[in-house]
Amino acid sequence: MNGQPLDGFVEGFIEQDANGRITQWSDESERLFGWTAAQAVGRRSHVLMPERNRERHDQTIASFLAAPTRRIQRMEVTALHRDGQEFRAEFYSSIEDREGAAVITTVVRAVTPDARAEAAFRQSARYRGILNQIEDGCSLVDLRGTYLFVNDAFCRMFGLARSGIIGQNYRVWQDPTRQAETFEKFNRVFTTGQPAKAWEWPLSPTQFIEQSISLERDAEGQPVGFVSIYRDCTARKFAETELARAKEAAESANQAKGEFLANMSHEIRTPMNGIIGMTTLALDTALTPQQTDYLQTIRSQADSLLVVVNDILDFSKIESRRIELEQVTFSLRDVIADVAKPHAMRAREKGIGFSSDVAADAPALIVGDPVRVKQVLTNLLSNAIKFTAQGAVTMTVGIDGRGPFTTTLHIRITDTGIGIPTHKLTAIFDPFRQVDGSTTRRFGGTGLGLAISATLVELMRGLIWAESDLGAGSTFHVIVSFGVARADATGDPHHLEPFSAPLQRGCRVLVAEDNIVNQRVAEGLLTRRGHRVTVVNNGREAVAAVQQGPFDLVLMDVQMPEMDGIEATAAIRAWERDTGHRVRIVAMTAHAMTGDRDRCLEAGMDGYLSKPIDQQSLFAAVEQ
Repeated sequence: MNGQPLDGFVEGFIEQDANGRITQWSDESERLFGWTAAQAVGRRSHVLMPERNRERHDQTIASFLAAPTRRIQRMEVTALHRDGQEFRAEFYSSIEDREGAAVITTVVRAVTPDARAEAAFRQSARYRGILNQIEDGCSLVDLRGTYLFVNDAFCRMFGLARSGIIGQNYRVWQDPTRQAETFEKFNRVFTTGQPAKAWEWPLSPTQFIEQSISLERDAEGQPVGFVSIYRDCTARKFAETELARAKEAAESANQAKGEFLANMSHEIRTPMNGIIGMTTLALDTALTPQQTDYLQTIRSQADSLLVVVNDILDFSKIESRRIELEQVTFSLRDVIADVAKPHAMRAREKGIGFSSDVAADAPALIVGDPVRVKQVLTNLLSNAIKFTAQGAVTMTVGIDGRGPFTTTLHIRITDTGIGIPTHKLTAIFDPFRQVDGSTTRRFGGTGLGLAISATLVELMRGLIWAESDLGAGSTFHVIVSFGVARADATGDPHHLEPFSAPLQRGCRVLVAEDNIVNQRVAEGLLTRRGHRVTVVNNGREAVAAVQQGPFDLVLMDVQMPEMDGIEATAAIRAWERDTGHRVRIVAMTAHAMTGDRDRCLEAGMDGYLSKPIDQQSLFAAVEQ
């Protein structure tokens, strides 16, 4: 507007002196305010304002006169007619110097809704045609919330006629809740000067609106109103609702899948424990060579089936990102030795060479997840031996870099096997992928081992890749950084020392297990080892047996009737708090999903063995 009065309006003309007293009064001013010239001249101009605003009016005049630069000042105010009626008016004031005295000249016009709309958009009249063509609704309200402009889309969107909305306040067609919300948005935009973007609200149960509000300013930067843009977002809203339902259904299905896998794990591992355990016991008896061969075959096939079960469960956990890596102190050489021993035996049985080596300058103790390190190396070594018919498999551990508190290991596993085509070197790390379809039939396996290894290395923030020549063998590289621990650093954070001395042979062991076959396996293995074993069928019997005791160790199944292992452990620990005794409790369970180990330890158990039970792990748990 540039401070210039607009054409086409009835305008009053007023002059006043530096004290705010009216010195000239036009006929149009009489029509606007109801005062004749004789009545108005000599009065203070604040009589044209409601009494509540007069002091502020006088202050405005004083500030205007004291301003260092003199320019036309525009004010929109509430004016007062002589008969007491209030109305909105625009004052355009300027200062002139006449004979050394300041004179304030003011042009006044009443602001009707139509006049205000015209004033607001006269400078941008060429944009109104564009606004009426867009599909989004658009409105302009003044600072009191009165509509000055709405476009065609606004009228269509809300079913309102332009003639019925211009000059009306936004509250006339909004319910109280919407009124309060709209006022809060207007107030925030006015206070902060920042627009309110993408604010959603329901127009009806089946229609949703996305509204944005920004502050409209005049040419001098003064706030004059609010511009709103409205968009019908019903389709997107319903799509988001459907997406949320689909996500909820997927999460429910994923939870059901997890529960199914946990149950399957338990149901498969329980009989597997019996098969492997009984086979182990049978192999310790007097057998004919043919019987020994049969039983060794059974044991070998059971171990192969267990590998498949573990791969499927691990892949499910990795796929849902439910694997959490531990950070514990462990011996690097012990881990390498633990992985190398069984693979050296397999290589010897197959008639190929095997060797492993750890660099002399490698740290003795490092910090990381030893279980997952073993899993990665086991997968890579198993593949190397599987695909090597002659020659040798080697594993070397070298140092790739050092930091103040870290060391980076470079592990190489090299074989002289069938090799991998160059274009397949990346695909082999994808789930269910092998070099070709016949590989699975020829060599067996799930095709998950390398995918699991790659994901675990990624979780360790390391690198894994392969180099190979078809028919000449392969080398798999793993580079991972670990923390370096002091020689006196403690290991597993879950490790407890409830006894002053380690257990020896001849321990009194309580086995809480509801499966008869697994009872016989545990009792047979431990009795032959020289331990005294008591067997109970559920958690309630386990609590009673401990209270009658004493026992050096409890092997506690988790899933049992009447009282499960978690509840039984809690009851035993509560009893011990009153007696001062403490017995070592180790979970012996077919529950092997993510979180099962932590759940057992948090319940007060001291260790965790997953079924099928490896006899060496069982003996170690008892005799540590």
